[in-house]
Amino acid sequence: MRLATALSLGLTVLTTSPAAVAGLPQPALEEVIVTAQFIEQSAQETPLSLVTFQQDSLRNLGISGVDDIQAQVPNFVIDRFPSSQQTLRLFIRGLGITDVQITQDPAVGVYLDGVYLARSTGLATDVADLERIEVLRGPQGTLYGRNTTGGALNMITTRPDSQALAMNAELGTGDRDRRFAKASINLPLGEQHAIKLAALGHREDGFIDNNGPGGGFGDYRGEAYRFDWRWQANETIDLNYSWDKSRLETFNYTPQAVTPGVPSGTPADAAILSSQRFVTYSDKRLEALATSVPLLPTDTDIEGHAISLRWELPLFTLKSITAWRELEDLSYIDFASGASEEYRVDFSAISLGNDLQQYNSVRTRIEQDQFSQELQLLGQWQGVDVVAGLYYFTEEARENWFPLHHIFSFPIIETGDEALAVNIRAEDNRIENRAMAVYSQATWPLSERWHLSVGWRYSRDKREASRLFRQDNYVDFGDFVLGPFESIDFASTAEEDFDNHAFSFIAEYDWNDNTRLYGKLVEAYKSGGFNTRDPSPEYFAEGFDEEINRTAEVGVKAEWLERALRLNAALFYSDIEDMQLNFLLPNSISDTRVFNSGSAKLSGVELELTTFLSANLLARLSYAYLDTDIDDISDPFTGAARSFYFDNAPNNSASFGVDYRLAQTGWGEWALHLNGSYVDARKKQDANLRMDAYSLLGARLSLNSIPMPAGELTVSAWLKNALDEEYVTFSIDNLPHASRAIYWGEPRSWGLDISYSY
Repeated sequence: MRLATALSLGLTVLTTSPAAVAGLPQPALEEVIVTAQFIEQSAQETPLSLVTFQQDSLRNLGISGVDDIQAQVPNFVIDRFPSSQQTLRLFIRGLGITDVQITQDPAVGVYLDGVYLARSTGLATDVADLERIEVLRGPQGTLYGRNTTGGALNMITTRPDSQALAMNAELGTGDRDRRFAKASINLPLGEQHAIKLAALGHREDGFIDNNGPGGGFGDYRGEAYRFDWRWQANETIDLNYSWDKSRLETFNYTPQAVTPGVPSGTPADAAILSSQRFVTYSDKRLEALATSVPLLPTDTDIEGHAISLRWELPLFTLKSITAWRELEDLSYIDFASGASEEYRVDFSAISLGNDLQQYNSVRTRIEQDQFSQELQLLGQWQGVDVVAGLYYFTEEARENWFPLHHIFSFPIIETGDEALAVNIRAEDNRIENRAMAVYSQATWPLSERWHLSVGWRYSRDKREASRLFRQDNYVDFGDFVLGPFESIDFASTAEEDFDNHAFSFIAEYDWNDNTRLYGKLVEAYKSGGFNTRDPSPEYFAEGFDEEINRTAEVGVKAEWLERALRLNAALFYSDIEDMQLNFLLPNSISDTRVFNSGSAKLSGVELELTTFLSANLLARLSYAYLDTDIDDISDPFTGAARSFYFDNAPNNSASFGVDYRLAQTGWGEWALHLNGSYVDARKKQDANLRMDAYSLLGARLSLNSIPMPAGELTVSAWLKNALDEEYVTFSIDNLPHASRAIYWGEPRSWGLDISYSY
């Protein structure tokens, strides 16, 4: 029903054409230039399922980072990791990462100006001065390499221009104490040099109040800075240096408990029964929850440097991208769903025997440094378009849980005293990864209409990891402590090499000047690794192997009615081999074991329709269907047959957008933007994990191009989730106090923006 409603709204717009009634001429759609294949080319000439967000779309949708694309691209799901709001899990065509660890890699590669961002932590930060975003659906193993079995996402920022002075500034406000500001200035320094400075600040309160101590659930404070310098030495050499820095402070949401935990005749029953005395259960979005101990912030700092060189040689163009990046993240987690001082599920640092006192200055720490170097050779030789490259990447990272961290505690009912069972843990996980690759892709014009592309990439990964782990159980009477009981204490090291030969075969046929058909066979792989959630030193050291995705895809890219109507469509089938699956250990909240246990089949269709319905009315409709199947496997703990399902693979998803130029006045141009999205139910096979389908509507009313003595102003009012839909973005079924707990999506919000450009 909701899918039908969303599609009917879009189709109503698409089938009601004022131009058809009035007989007015229709303008042509603008050509979209992308660099998805490392060269500048029209999106209509790029043989892959591609969605782009240009400047107008970024502004109308309020996009300043990866997280803002949520639900705007069918077959692309973004959710925040439940224990870390600044960490994003990305899924394209159902493929992503279910757990975020420094030892496990994602299936969707994220790139900032061509630089690979290795970790999911910090992806929720805003990016200063975005020019466009490209979403590449499907495996990108030849040009982009490892960890793109699902696809890739490119963020491209605005480069300095030595030809003209330019300034942009924006201020915004809204509900929940929203404050937003960003500015950029482009400064020419002669005919060859230019610099660009950009800054962004964003703060916003969460939508669930915290009636307990500490910060507010979901409170967000972010800032981003960027400096770019460009030297165009002559007509053949273009050198760029960039520096970017982001800082983010967030207070993580706690999951809302929906149904109590169910005793199962195991030692965990004591915690299940005890916890239910302190928790409020509801399947409706509550306005407030509470923490039992102060809710601490999660602080994320990211900094990067990059040098890019483009050198036009007689036969080819040489491109070099050199980058250094570092990340520091201090995180705090509370899963207790608003419980009491007696029942806690939070990862604070504590001291035993003193009412489990919290050390406010100590949080889980992640530190990561990476370096990458890529050389590309682009050009044409005897009529053959060639892309070739060398790639090198190295990173070091550490996840530190020292000193001892509290995991959970609960009253022991049987003692009759105020005694608490306490589980504490300390970890120190480290990695050192190196990756090297050589790749090439050549495109032959077989005839005037036929083109054939063949690509190949050899990748080699060397991964080293170490793990210190200690877990103890105590009974705390306040004045004294008994224990530890059932202690686990070990140190383990691991080392593994992985390599892969990936291929791509692409055939393109120009049906006519405005219609291109393509078919392709491609392969990509996700690197193997190690699992820091595993409490066994043997299984940690054993690790898991790489995962392979082989995909067949056919598509069409067409423009009709003198480029007033654009239709892009893709049909795909994927075969996933040695799928990496996370199995939750019995009676555990977060301990897992990873096996290459599964094989999977994916198939689906993606449609993008864009058209001018009149000279003043532009409409876009997108739809995707996805069918997934993971072969039945044996549970490694029980040996019984077990079914697995993709986490974020809705069968149907859709979005639409409408841009309507209402009127031109002496004060400027009035414009209305409407957008909507639909996401089908997920995890619908399990009642405790099910996330129902939802639809979102948004709007923006703007007065554009208000003339000023110098430059122009734009004033906008916007609305997100206009119908205040209550929808779930993440679900959990293994907390002691809840067999179903959920995280809610953003409620209705509004804001006012004013921007200036010169």
